[in-house]
Amino acid sequence: MQSAAQAALASWSFPPVVTALNLLTALLYLRGWIELRRVMPGRFTPGRLACFLSGLATLQIALASPIDTFDPFLLTDHMLQHMFLMVIVPPLVLLGDPLIPLLRGLPRWIARNVLGPFLAWPALGRFGALLIDPPVALLLLSLAMIGWHLPAPYELALRSPGWHEVEHACFLVASLLFWWPVIQPWPSRPHWPAWSIPVYLLLGDFVNSVVSAFLVFSGRILYPWYLHVPRLGGFSAQNDQAAAGAVMWVIGSFAFLIPAAAITVKLLSPQPPPAAHRRMHAPVSSRLRRSLLPALMVALPLAALAYPWLAPDAVDLDGDVVRLQGASGPFQVSVFGEPGSLAAGSADLAVLVQDRISGAVILDADVDLAVQSTGGKPTVVRATSSQSTNKLLEAATIDLPAAGAANLRVSVRRGNDQGTLATTLDIAPPAAESSFSWGYLIALAIGAGLFILHRILRSKPLHRGASLPQTP
Repeated sequence: MQSAAQAALASWSFPPVVTALNLLTALLYLRGWIELRRVMPGRFTPGRLACFLSGLATLQIALASPIDTFDPFLLTDHMLQHMFLMVIVPPLVLLGDPLIPLLRGLPRWIARNVLGPFLAWPALGRFGALLIDPPVALLLLSLAMIGWHLPAPYELALRSPGWHEVEHACFLVASLLFWWPVIQPWPSRPHWPAWSIPVYLLLGDFVNSVVSAFLVFSGRILYPWYLHVPRLGGFSAQNDQAAAGAVMWVIGSFAFLIPAAAITVKLLSPQPPPAAHRRMHAPVSSRLRRSLLPALMVALPLAALAYPWLAPDAVDLDGDVVRLQGASGPFQVSVFGEPGSLAAGSADLAVLVQDRISGAVILDADVDLAVQSTGGKPTVVRATSSQSTNKLLEAATIDLPAAGAANLRVSVRRGNDQGTLATTLDIAPPAAESSFSWGYLIALAIGAGLFILHRILRSKPLHRGASLPQTP
C-alpha cells in the first residue's frame, strides 16, 4: 500500500484548456525559434529556448500538479502556487524573447492577414505602451496582489472554480506586465532610465512584504475556509497562515531583490565593448520544420482537449465544501460535495478518513456511501481513491433519488474498526439536461485542426528578409 506522501504526489490533474494552450504555445515558439535561429543565432540561443519552455512547464506544474490539487486544504500550498504564477513563470517566459518567435511560428496567412492589421493598430500600440509603463505595471501588480489576498475575494476564489481561474489569470497577466520593463524582451525598447529599475523592483518587494506581513503577524484567521476543512498533518490553520506568509515573503524577496542587486552591480561596473556576433546559419531540418512540428501543433492540443472525454471520470474538489464532518469509532470523517442543495441524479462525493487522535490520513479503509429516500430502497456505492483526483480521498458518483429529503450514510471499515456518520440531504429537482456533448466539440475541433494543418503545410514561414514587427 502506498504512503500518504506517495498518494499526495500522485494527485495530478490535467486541465484540458490550459494544457492545450501550453502545448500549442510551446510548439509555435519552437517553430519560430528554429526559423530565427538560422539568421540570428546570437540572439536566439538554446538558453532562450530553455527559459521559455521552462516557464511553460512551470505554469503547467502550478496548475496541474498536487500544488493545485491541495490548495483547498493548505494555504501554504496555495501561496506557493501564487508565487509560481507571479515571480517564476513570467520572468522565464519573457527571457525567451517570445514576441517574434511566436509570430514566426504561426502560419504566414495568420501572421500577415489576421494578426498583422491588429498589431499595426496605433491604439493597440499606445495601450500596450501604457500597460508596460513601470508606474502602471507596478500599480496593476499591487492591485492584483493586495486585492486577491483580501479575505472576501480570496474566499470567493476558493468557493468558485470560475473566479479561481480569474484570480490566476490576474496574477499571471499583471506579473507579465510587471516583469516586462525589468527583462525588456526583444525587440521592445526601454522608456525609463536603467537606474530606475532597481527602485521599481524594491517597490515591488515592498508590496509583497506588506501582504506577507499581513498573513504572518495577523492574530486571527483571515480566511475562514481553512477553519472548516480538515487539517492535514496536524498543521493548525493559524500555523498554516503564518507559513504561507513566510513562503510569500522569502520567495518574493529573493525574486525581487536578486535582480535589483544584479542590475545595480551591472550599472556600476565598466561596460566592455559589445561583441560582434558572427552571422551563421544553424542547420535546420526541413522535414522537422515543415511537417513534424505543424502536425504536432494540431495533434497534441487536440489530445489535451480530448482528455476529459477519453480519460476515466475523476472527482475533483474545486468549489466543493464540507457537507458532513464528525468522529465515529477511531475515525475522523469528512465528506465533500457541491454547496447548496444537490440535484436529483448523479452527484460526486468525496470522503477523507483520518485517525481520530493523530489526524493522520488513513488510506486503507473501506468507505461505503448509501443514500435512501423516505420509503425507498438504499443506493449503496463503494468510494475509492482511483475515482478521486486527490488520492488522499475516497470518491464515488452516486445516484440521488427524486426531489425531497434523503438520508446519506457513510460507513467506514478498517479491520475490526468501523464508524458511521449520517446526515439529511435536501435534494432539488433534476436540472434541465443540456444538449452539449464533448463528442460534438471534439469532432468540431478535429475538423478545424485538419483544416489548419492543411493550411500550415501549404504555407511557408516568413522569409528570411521579412521585416520584423516592432513593439513599444
